[in-house]
Amino acid sequence: MINISRTIYKVFKSIMFVALALNIVSCAGMGSSGSVKIPPYRDVTLNNGLKVLIIEDHSLPYISAGLLIRTGSSHDPLGKSGLAEMTALVLDRGTKNYSATELADKFGQLGTSFSADADYDYTYLSASGLSDNQDELLKLFFEVATRPAFSVSEVNRAKSEMIAEVKRGYDQPGYVAGRLYSQLLFGSHPYGRSPSGTVRDLQSIKQKDLIKGYLKNFRPNNAQLVLVGDLKPDIVKTLNETLAEWKPRENESDKLPSLMPINGVQVQLVNRPDLKQSEVRIGHYGVKRKNKDYQALLLAETILGDGFTSRLMSEIRVKRGLTYGIRSSFDAREEVGPFTISSNTRHEKVGELVTETLNVLKEFYDKGVTEQEVENAKGYLRGAFPRNIETPDQMARMLLALRFYGIEDDYMTDYIRNLNAISVSDVNKVIRKYYNPANLKVLIYAPKNKVIDQVRPIGAVEVKEYRELL
Repeated sequence: MINISRTIYKVFKSIMFVALALNIVSCAGMGSSGSVKIPPYRDVTLNNGLKVLIIEDHSLPYISAGLLIRTGSSHDPLGKSGLAEMTALVLDRGTKNYSATELADKFGQLGTSFSADADYDYTYLSASGLSDNQDELLKLFFEVATRPAFSVSEVNRAKSEMIAEVKRGYDQPGYVAGRLYSQLLFGSHPYGRSPSGTVRDLQSIKQKDLIKGYLKNFRPNNAQLVLVGDLKPDIVKTLNETLAEWKPRENESDKLPSLMPINGVQVQLVNRPDLKQSEVRIGHYGVKRKNKDYQALLLAETILGDGFTSRLMSEIRVKRGLTYGIRSSFDAREEVGPFTISSNTRHEKVGELVTETLNVLKEFYDKGVTEQEVENAKGYLRGAFPRNIETPDQMARMLLALRFYGIEDDYMTDYIRNLNAISVSDVNKVIRKYYNPANLKVLIYAPKNKVIDQVRPIGAVEVKEYRELL
């Protein structure tokens, strides 16, 4: 009976999510006015310094809460990669007042669960549920966020889980190639380290490391809260009372090191003799998320390497049959993130795949895009954007992320209008500005003896053994 009830509730919860999203984000005006409508919202600052974004919508009895902490894997201390992710994993595994089992049961009774994940730049905590349970839900949410126990047993269990997950990843060539490419591109910069950590670093993490990092970073003046939905009129009073003991603390912000310039085409071949296919990553430094040309760059990327009709897919897969899949992307972050072209192929085709991919990139850079390509890309992005804010949780996270990166809310409300206003000339300008086919790093994860002769003509080749780098 209990299982049936929970199943019914999960179905009801899904329906509520979609229905509330349709009320909160009205896309009816997108075609003509090109705007996304959000109900009136207000910004308040609590007595402890926590900034809160409140978006009220009383059409359905549902609420969603999200808390963004300005610390992520890029803030992990040297030799402690994976610390931010482990901290997020352990938060709901016991607090000062409840055990991990008791927390799970209490969230289950409210028909919801707690979620936390660490990105490169920030950590995000969330929960949602029926507004009738608002007081209990928020009390439990902040119990986890502000009073975690970090017991030795739970820290060790999380450590074992993460180490096992990383080791499983080492058997997945694409996963390994992604980690190796980040190391190659960013070097000693924190973006060169995997958020999941290395086995060696994870083994070194102790309970005290989590406690120290938490006390430094999980502070109200280093966070922002968003609440969406059918909220009670006295919500600010409730928050001030609930969070009265969560005190601010001033900290110096961590400064990330400068990036080393890329000169020419630099190739690193990481030897792994037992691979069945070769993995290839090609790219250079990209842009910050706050970049004013970001939306035009999305259009350029859609044309170059996002989707089955992209140039890379058309030329490398469809026309030449060199791979099953190839894509490119700019992962924009607080600091300059990576531009990456990702693919894999048969060992005997590595040299041809890399050469032809570089040719596509150079032609893209030299000749730019056509009006038809831009219109098709706009249509694709117009259709994709609403899916990014279909639920209250998604919209809440987007709004907090925009504010974290210093981007105005109108990026979301005017997204379609601004997208429609971008011209072919605008797209070609950003291609010339942000793509650099002459200065690239190429990561090839493959058996050395099967590919070395193919890649020597591409550029200066550095050979590494994969065990040295993992």
